Amino acid sequence: MISVGKQALKQKEYNVYIDESGDEGINKGSKYFILTALILNKDKDLKISKEVDNIKENLEMKKERQLHWVDIKGYPNKGMIMSTVSKLDVKIINIVVDTTSIKFLPSKDIYFFFSGYLYERICWLMKERNGLANIIISSRSNLSKEKLLEYIKDKNHEKFTIDSNKINYIKIIPNGDKKLLQLTDSCCSSLYQALDKNNRNYFEIFSLIKDKLYSKKKNTVSYGLKLVPNSAEAAEYYNLLKYLDK
Repeated sequence: MISVGKQALKQKEYNVYIDESGDEGINKGSKYFILTALILNKDKDLKISKEVDNIKENLEMKKERQLHWVDIKGYPNKGMIMSTVSKLDVKIINIVVDTTSIKFLPSKDIYFFFSGYLYERICWLMKERNGLANIIISSRSNLSKEKLLEYIKDKNHEKFTIDSNKINYIKIIPNGDKKLLQLTDSCCSSLYQALDKNNRNYFEIFSLIKDKLYSKKKNTVSYGLKLVPNSAEAAEYYNLLKYLDK
């Protein structure tokens, strides 16, 4: 746990759930690799978690123990999930990595390097809300809490302003152990599928949660839907932006 001092006791706690979609392997994985954070007031965690149970009950398909976007079939089911999210008291941050535009970074470093954009924005939001982030990450191979903390607290970031004092703790757990990690998977995978399919139907499903994206002064692309590298052409991403602007 990161020590935050007495002043932090006056701050609100927010639970931040993080998941990913796509494959970050350059030239051998998917074009897009996405990191998503679902952020909510800690006091509302249980209430919002129960919405995952309601979602599973309302699916027009065989009921699954775990909510997993890849197993959800049909536009109505996917639309229902995103429509439910649109009514929740949450904020969503997405970092969209165009792996085809990365020139000088090896595949093994993509996750840590580009996750800096995500933690930076989480800390921005915590500062705005006088909050502290309890970060819960869906486990992945080769990801350790110690290595991640070392990265976050590194004061030598050239690109990021990550205020580690805004992070209360970090946990890494399996997706199936936490309902809101499963909901984060749905939000993340909905965006990935919209970019991968690059068509109106999937754009429409993702657009249901556009008002939940972190935004400042109506600027969403710098906050809740950030594309990196900045030089990426990313035609599918810009097609999605045009649709969201309608």
